This record gives sequence, structure tokens and C-alpha cells, in this order.
Amino acid sequence: MSLPDAPALADTQNAFVRHLHRRVEVAGRRLHRFLQDGWDINGLALLHEEASDLARHCAQREFETLAGVFGELAERLGEPLGVESLPSAAQGQTIWQLVEQLGEALPAGGGDSTDAAEATASGSASLAGHAETPPAGYWRRWGDDAPPATWPDERAPHPVRREVVAEPEPEPVAHPAAPPASAAPTAAAAEPLAIDSNLPTPRVYHLTQHGPLSLELDQRMESLGWEVELLDTGEELIELLGALPADLVIVDAAYTAELESFGHCVRQARLRSSQKVLLVAISEVENVGLRLSARRAGVDALIVDTGSANDVLKRLAQLLDPNREAPFRVLIVEDDRGQALFAEGVLRNANMETRVVLQALEVMPVLQAFQPDLILMDLHMPGADGIELTTLIREQDEFLHTPIVFLSGEVDADRQFDALDAGGDDFLAKPIRPRHLIASVQNRVRRHRALAGRRQLKLGRDSATGLFGREDLLAQVDELLARGSRSAGGVLFLEIESIGILRDKLGLSQLEQVLGETGRLLAQHSTELKVARFGDGSFLALDLEHEGSALDGLAAQLRNRIVQHQFSPGGHPLRLRVFVGVAPFAHRYSERGQLLNIVERMAREARGRERGLQCYVPSPTSELDREQLLLAQIRDAVAKERLELMFQPVVAVAGGDESQYQVLLRLRQEDGKLIPAGQVVPLAERGDFIVDIDRWVVMRALELIRDRRKDGGNLRLFVTQSALTLSDSAQVAWLKTELVAHEVPGTSLVIELRLDDATLHAASLKQFCAAMVADGVQFCLSQYEHSRDAESLLEQLPLSYIKLARKYTGGSMSQSLRDDLKAIIDRAHRHGLEVIGHGVEDAQAAATLWMSGIDFIQGNLVQQADQGMEFDFQQAVL
Repeated sequence: MSLPDAPALADTQNAFVRHLHRRVEVAGRRLHRFLQDGWDINGLALLHEEASDLARHCAQREFETLAGVFGELAERLGEPLGVESLPSAAQGQTIWQLVEQLGEALPAGGGDSTDAAEATASGSASLAGHAETPPAGYWRRWGDDAPPATWPDERAPHPVRREVVAEPEPEPVAHPAAPPASAAPTAAAAEPLAIDSNLPTPRVYHLTQHGPLSLELDQRMESLGWEVELLDTGEELIELLGALPADLVIVDAAYTAELESFGHCVRQARLRSSQKVLLVAISEVENVGLRLSARRAGVDALIVDTGSANDVLKRLAQLLDPNREAPFRVLIVEDDRGQALFAEGVLRNANMETRVVLQALEVMPVLQAFQPDLILMDLHMPGADGIELTTLIREQDEFLHTPIVFLSGEVDADRQFDALDAGGDDFLAKPIRPRHLIASVQNRVRRHRALAGRRQLKLGRDSATGLFGREDLLAQVDELLARGSRSAGGVLFLEIESIGILRDKLGLSQLEQVLGETGRLLAQHSTELKVARFGDGSFLALDLEHEGSALDGLAAQLRNRIVQHQFSPGGHPLRLRVFVGVAPFAHRYSERGQLLNIVERMAREARGRERGLQCYVPSPTSELDREQLLLAQIRDAVAKERLELMFQPVVAVAGGDESQYQVLLRLRQEDGKLIPAGQVVPLAERGDFIVDIDRWVVMRALELIRDRRKDGGNLRLFVTQSALTLSDSAQVAWLKTELVAHEVPGTSLVIELRLDDATLHAASLKQFCAAMVADGVQFCLSQYEHSRDAESLLEQLPLSYIKLARKYTGGSMSQSLRDDLKAIIDRAHRHGLEVIGHGVEDAQAAATLWMSGIDFIQGNLVQQADQGMEFDFQQAVL
């Protein structure tokens, strides 16, 4: 990006200095976020590009000291990029120190009357205002000997692990210096946008009043790695355009009165820098005066009455990269070879794809194979004239709306009318000038593609990906279930393995490109198959044709289509692993929720299958009857409060007097028999009343903690909760209210999450945990065994404990299992987590755990679960 010549530089020096202060402040803010939440490779590349850019500009303006620091910063940022890794602890500390040097080296604020020393200090302070000095040892968090991270206040009372993704998200409770950020749309809700990752990162100036559409647009641009500068006044925009032109200028509707002056500044910026500066205006209301102002201002695009930020983003991507649009496909039907070659040459020179048919009766098979955007046809041909051929084409539903333009020397107006009446769209007279032919074809094709996109949108299908909206697809499932059982078709749930690890490795923008490409592969498999993006890394497909083994075959084809496809995010080869669950409509489902739970469970079970897919087969009638009976008993027990709690101590191996128990749910049947939670919870989840049960357990736990505190004692309780409960939108507010109402500190409550549930619901659980960390609530990941997904959860969730799977706490373990146990405990300690051995039954198992470095033991060896909490922790000896 070139800068103005020397005379212009003298006039804009002050503006550049003020801009420089802002850029350093933004760099400090970004770095603070990376150091607090974890590095992201895309964000690292963005900082590197920014540092290199500003080093060059500072050198051109003879700010030698700043140019040197920026250059060194670019070099340090480039080191990990060169080996495609994240910065080490030492590299992170060096980068932080260099940004601090920039804050100190900034020149005075552009010729204001403010004292130079004060201006320099304020520049440094503006950086410090958005970044906080990490505590001692903080940089070691990436190393093998990382200690627990502690902050010098009580706002983060225990180690917080967050997903390493540079994306806008609700600001976690942390340091007030950190800038607030609005919540970004979830992956499930945001439509994927395919943008060439090899394109240079665009610099964007957005003059905005921060309305809902603009906020979402800014978040989507930043998630793609675009360099977005938000401006509040027209004066700021004009000043920045004079100092450092952008690739794209976006002006919200509130500022359109100044649009013509902005257009003048953009034209001047283009002349000074020989750079393509695009100007775009956005308005939610159609207005003729606005369109006139936009034309006078020379805007490149006026976007009016758009439905979503994704639509705006697609339009911006097309402006920034005009070549990304698929070439126009034109079928030329002309019996005169010379005329055909003339039209073909003109259109090919305009970067259109062409196909020539010299025999009229050969058109139909070529139509099917070529799928043209427009048909350019002669009127008089042997075998069948243009009118007859048009009638045949219009009889095909697939080509009912394809534009047909006649290019003929016919001068008879009635004959021309007959051609249009048969289904033609336009009539061009020979001879025709090349530019007139190009313009006519381009206008027709653009209009056709726009109308086709709108028709797809009305059908609920995205024109770019072929995917349906999630809610549209679920509504169709509801309608099918309401009609009753059917023999053919079913629902398929496709889940990509280790989506969290992929997000960390690729970054959000490249991951979205991979998911968008995956969606297109699925949607293109068959026009009859309806596919929607369902979750972070999952897709839902609705089939109405196949049954029995054919439905299994369809699932295998879809899976193979993805796993055999080579993706290339950032130019690097990538293959995905996918698991598929199948729920045929031949079986009965009471409602949508039951079907979705079943098909998701099938995908989970498919992880252990060689083929990677699992089809649902209902339980035998006797077992189904038993489940229905038990389900009715659970409902009755919830209504009559016949649920019971039992408690088992969780004892520290190193000793201590801290009272802490695992809360165990039991259902007492009418005959007095106790049913364990393992039988109750799955049925309650399928019966859609798990939230009521989980809340009842939490309220009883809070009452017990409150009563113990009134007696002068402390108590910590481990309470297992379903992922479905924690994903409920009202659960955060409910739990915060109950903590206050019972006067119980959050540190007295540890919420347990089962590993399998947490893997499937990582995104929603991350939001819940982040919201509750501020209240001191702690989290434990139970049934833990090492895998890539489990390791990813240690990074994503703010855990304090992990509880081992039963296979690690048995009396006799193989040497390989013991080695695995030791590695898990060591890895957990490096993450600042404590490890609980669960289900310990004998002394040999306890000894093995003790030698492996376990922190706590729970099981019948210590004490069997009962309804009391009288265990003497002070006298406990293990």
C-alpha cells in the first residue's frame, strides 16, 4: 500500500501520527487478548502484516526509531509463522516488550498544543490502558512446567482455560482494562462464506453508528481476518483517508448526507496512492435521494434493504475480488460457423465460458451437460428454427427461467414478436458491436443469477452453498413426523471429529471455509437430499427416498464423499474424519427432540465402528416396555419429590480437613429399590425433563451448603449436570439467582461434566462455564481418558478438576495402562488441574494412583455412599 508523495506527506504528517497512536493501541489490545486467551495463527499473521506495513510507512516518514521497533516486531512475529507454530513463552515475552517500547516511542500527538512529554506519556498510557502486565510466571503457561496462572485480584480465582480462537465473544469477567466485545454469531447460526484465503487481507474503514446489522458485519469481517477500523465521525474518516488509504470504505446510512464529500476524498486517495479504494454505502431503507447522492459520490456499491450481514459480506467479497464469481456460461446456437465463432470470440475475451452448437437438434443433450446461464440463439436454422427450439427448451422445468436471447438479422417486427412470445427474453439485431453484445449478455446473466438466488432463498436454500437453514429443515422434520410413520427416508447426523482441535489449528476463518466446502459437497450429492448446518462441526441431512440398506448406503456415500476429499486450507492438505448417525423414518418417534437425540447418539456410537456410521434399531418390545415403565416412574418421582441424594467423600491424598463430597442422585421406587442416576438421566434427557431434575439436585446441594455454613463449617459439593441442562439459555441466570438466594459462594459448588457430553456440546458448555467463572463456580470433567478431543476440552473449558475413567482405578492394570495414567496426571498438572481417582475399591488401586501423583481419591475403599455427611476428613489416612 503506497503512501502519498513528499509534498502531500508534509500536509498529512499530523494525521498520520494520530493514526499511528490508534494502530499501536489496537496492536496492544490484540496482543493482550492473545496473551490472556491464547494465541491464534490467523491473529498472529494479522499482527505480523500490520507491523511490517507500519515499519515501511514510518521509514518513509523518517520516524527511524519507530521504524526499527516495528521492523523488529515484524521479525519476531515472523519467526513462529515461518515454522507454522504459535509463539513460545520466550517469544511471547519479547513481543510484549516490543509493543511496550512502541508505546514509549510514539511521537507527540500530531502538532497539538499539548506538551510533547504529556503526549508521549498519553500515547504510552493509551496502550497500557488496554493491556495489563501479566503476573510473574505467566509466560510459562505454554511450557511443560507451567504453574497455575494466578492474578493479583479475586476476579479469576482459579486457572481459566479458554479455546485458542481469535473471535469476537462475550467479554469474560476479567480485567476492566480489556475492551468490551459484542457476542458473535455462533457457528451454527452463521452461514459459511467462501472467500479465497490467498487474497491479501483488506484494510477496511467503517463509519458506523453500531446498529445491529453493522455490529454483526464487523464481527464477521474480523473473524475472516479483515483489518477493520471503526470510526464514529466523518472527520475521522477524511483524516485517515488522507494519511493511509484503505482498500474498502463502508458508510452507514446515518452518514449518507456527507456521502458526496466522502466520495471526493476517496477519489483524491486513489489519485495520490494509485490504489483501488472502494466506497460502499449501506442503508436499510430504499430512498431515491440516497441513490442519487450515491451516484454523484461515485460509490462502487449501494447496498439497500439487505436481509443479513452475510449477504452484505458476500457483496463486499465480490467487490474486493471480482474474479471470484463463477464465469458466465453462454450456449451459442448458430448454424453459421463464422457467426458462431465471432460471438464465441467476443464472449470468451470477456472471460465467459462458451459452448457452440451448430445443429439445432443437438441442443438438448448439450443443455443438460453445460447448464448455461444464457442461450444465445439464431432465429433461422435448418431442422428447427429458434421459435420451435425455444418452445422445446421451455418445456423443461430446469430451463424454464434460463434467459434466451435471439441474435438474428430478422427485421420483421411480427416475427420478432413471435420469438419473444414463444419464451425468448430479448432480440438483438445483426450486426452487433462487441461491447453491446457483452453488455447485453452480462446484464441478462447477472439478473438471472440474482433471481435464481432469491428463488433458492424462498425455498430456504442458500444459493452459494446449497444448504438449507437449520430451522427450515427442522420445520420440515416436524411436518413429516406430524403426518405419521413412513417407510422411506430418514435423518442423518454427520459430525466432524475433533472440531475444537481443527479450530485451534486453522483459525476461525479457515475453518469456516472448510465447513462451507463440506456443506457444498453434501448439498451437491443429490438435489433431493436436504442438508443444513446443525452445530459447530455437524450437519443434518433429510432424505425422503431411501429405505433399509439403501439408507445405510446413502450414509456411507456421504461419509466417503467427505473423508476422501482433500481440503486445502491455507494451501495445506487436510482430510477430515466424519461419523454418521442414521435414524430411519420407518421407526416411530414421538417428536423431533427424541429423533434428534437418537440420531446424535448414533453418531456418537459410530466412533467405535469400523465403517464410521451407526443406524438406529429400536430396543425389543419387552425392553421398550420396561423403559416406558421406568420413564413413567421417573416422572412420578419428580412430581412427588421421591428423588433422593447420597454422598461419597472426596479425600485429598496429601491430607487435609476440607469437607467435600460427591452428590449422587437416586430414584426410590415404590418397592423401596434404589435406581442409580445412570439409568435415570438418559431417560430424563430423552423425556425432556432433565432440566427439572438437575435443578432439583442443585437446589438441595445449595441448601446443604447453606446449612453447614450457618453451623460454622465449610462444605464443597460435586454435582453432576447434563449438558442439555447447561445448554439451556435460562440456566446461567437461574444458577446465579440461586447462589445469591441461598447466600452460598460459588467456590462451594463444583459442576461435573461428562466427557462424552462435553465433547458433543463443547461450544454451549464453553459459554455457560465462562459466564459462571465470575461467581467462583468450579468445573470438573468426569469419565476422563486421554484423546485429542479430551485434550482440546482442557484448553476450551475453565476446568479445575478432572475425574478419571474407571479403567484407571481398577485393582490390576497393565503396564501400558499405568503409563497412560501417569501421563494423564502429569498433563493435567501442567494445565493447573487436580485429578480425582473415582471408584477406588481396593488398596492396590489406591497405591497405584498414589504413586502416579493422584490428588484425590473417591470410592468404597474410603467410604460407601450413604445419606449422611459425617466423614472425618481430619483423621482420614490413605
